[in-house]
Amino acid sequence: MAAKIKRWWNKLLAWLFPLKREQPGLLEAVEEAKRAWKQALHDLHFIDQSFIDYTVYNINAAERRYVALLKQAQREEVTAWPACLCYPGAPATAGAGPAEKSMQREGTVNC
Repeated sequence: MAAKIKRWWNKLLAWLFPLKREQPGLLEAVEEAKRAWKQALHDLHFIDQSFIDYTVYNINAAERRYVALLKQAQREEVTAWPACLCYPGAPATAGAGPAEKSMQREGTVNC
């Protein structure tokens, strides 16, 4: 009886609070870091003087995270668009990183 209740409870929780099955990719993390950095810069204009140290710290932290993710993307040769859009006339897979090749396999990019 307790096993049935536990199974039912787990199904109910899974239905109410579905888990995101996939971790955000590097491109999504870069975009989120950029958005957070811009928001921190925007907050600087509207912050109370007593919170200025926190705001400057937040700006620096957001900027460092954004730069670190950009460097990681560069190391992994990930670009926001396929190589054929960067260099007209280039073959679709020339210089394409893993993300672009998977996008081409999925049919989301036509070059």
